[in-house]
Amino acid sequence: MTSQITRHLAEATRAIDAQFGEGYARDNPDLVASLVQSATIESAVATGYAAHQEALAAARQISADIGDTILKLKPRFFG
Repeated sequence: MTSQITRHLAEATRAIDAQFGEGYARDNPDLVASLVQSATIESAVATGYAAHQEALAAARQISADIGDTILKLKPRFFG
């Protein structure tokens, strides 16, 4: 996680300096902090969304497998 925050810090600094001129990020640490916080939140949301998608896919597969198994066992239970 720390390396990701370090990456966000470097990217925020580069972006701010590119937009407002060299040294602007150094002179405006609150702006840098806001961008790092936003990037970190965005990254966390993306990670959570990806985990949700994986869980949803697994649930769908389990559901399909259970349905297939029930259909295979149906003749044994109901003749």
